[in-house]
Amino acid sequence: MTNLKNIEKFLLTEIAADSGKQSLDPDEDLLGQRIIDSLGILKLVVFLEKTHSIKVMDEDVVPENFQSLNSIAKFVEQKMQIK
Repeated sequence: MTNLKNIEKFLLTEIAADSGKQSLDPDEDLLGQRIIDSLGILKLVVFLEKTHSIKVMDEDVVPENFQSLNSIAKFVEQKMQIK
């Protein structure tokens, strides 16, 4: 199972460090609120591949998979079931 806290910590420390946020709601719109951008998604993909031993394909990099912590966790869990 995907650990939302690890993903949240990565986002807050590595991608949105300048946002001033201390936490993220699991359903918070990360893209709409510009907490994560295209470069941030690339960094997140590398993090997810390393920490969850998954392979993220180009066609997986769509807004629906990175909209919120919950959508990221769902995406990772689906990828882990495939491998």
